[in-house]
Amino acid sequence: SQVNEKMTQEKRKYPRRPIDLKIEIKYPSGQTELAHTRDISEGGLFLLLSGAAQPVLGEVIGLSQVAGPDSPETLPSGEAVVVHRAQDGIGVAFIVMDLDDDHDL
Repeated sequence: SQVNEKMTQEKRKYPRRPIDLKIEIKYPSGQTELAHTRDISEGGLFLLLSGAAQPVLGEVIGLSQVAGPDSPETLPSGEAVVVHRAQDGIGVAFIVMDLDDDHDL
């Protein structure tokens, strides 16, 4: 049936859409790298990497958008965890902080 085919094709929790933003990545080592996004979803994004750094799955990286005049969209700065590795880059999932649970902040 068509419903089953559609479910098989799209197993992701959130739909992705193409987007090109310039992002600075900060690795736990303190090393930084500039990258571009390929696509974004509510849960994360795919970063195209030059290959200099090879982040490992489960590694937490810092993300901050590099301002560009042709970027109408903004990405919240914060942390993300590496959940996928590909030849041309990495998939990361946003880490969401629930401030209601942290009264010490």
